[in-house]
Amino acid sequence: MLLNPRYIHRSLAAICAVLIVCIQSCEKKKPKDPVTIIYKLGEVKDYMYFKKGTWWVYEHDKTHELDSQYVTSAYIGTSITQGREEWSSHITLQQEVMSMRIRSNFVDGWGSNNYFDIYTTGIQVDAYPYPNSVYSIKRTKFPNILMSSVTGIVYRWPYTADKRFSAYQDSVLINYSLNGSTYDTVRVFDVTAGECVMQEPSLRTYEGSAKCYYAKNVGLIRVYQKTTTANNLPLIHNWNLVRKHIIQ
Repeated sequence: MLLNPRYIHRSLAAICAVLIVCIQSCEKKKPKDPVTIIYKLGEVKDYMYFKKGTWWVYEHDKTHELDSQYVTSAYIGTSITQGREEWSSHITLQQEVMSMRIRSNFVDGWGSNNYFDIYTTGIQVDAYPYPNSVYSIKRTKFPNILMSSVTGIVYRWPYTADKRFSAYQDSVLINYSLNGSTYDTVRVFDVTAGECVMQEPSLRTYEGSAKCYYAKNVGLIRVYQKTTTANNLPLIHNWNLVRKHIIQ
């Protein structure tokens, strides 16, 4: 029996198409040239990182309570990660990261003796299409009683005034004076999770955002908050720096 030439032609074409697909699937993709990206903390260290032995004393403007906070541990290291996605598999990201623990003997209005962790892990290497240099500094308040810890982003670098972020730079103050001291460059950050930043005074307050004043080479010098009291009355109050001993 003779086969129809058209049938033979179509069959051969189909076989060739299958072979082409198989050959292409077997071909190895040319690997991308490896890329190593190095990001440093830069100016973050001027405002947010202080060595063990540093201490600050803050006074509450309504109750006149004093809170002494001191650095008990501080670390700067390097995080090295490798991309795991198709667009980032060739990227090695080396980021300078930091952490710091601040303790206090102050017992707040809720009866808690809190401590604070300040830290950053940098950006993820798999960020598409490219891992930009972005540092979001987090602060966590840890209570020693049956209350939940509170974490929020309190500083962001590079600086942005975009209000869509949970922490953004509200303003920059030059030669700012506070309690007899003058600070040459103060960056004011609007922080959504204000309760993570500072202690609750004996006059109990509830939630509310905060404006955090960071002085270069000094750190946090003022916390301004709009909150409410136990009677649901509005309250504007501040913790202001009165004394300090800085080691960077």
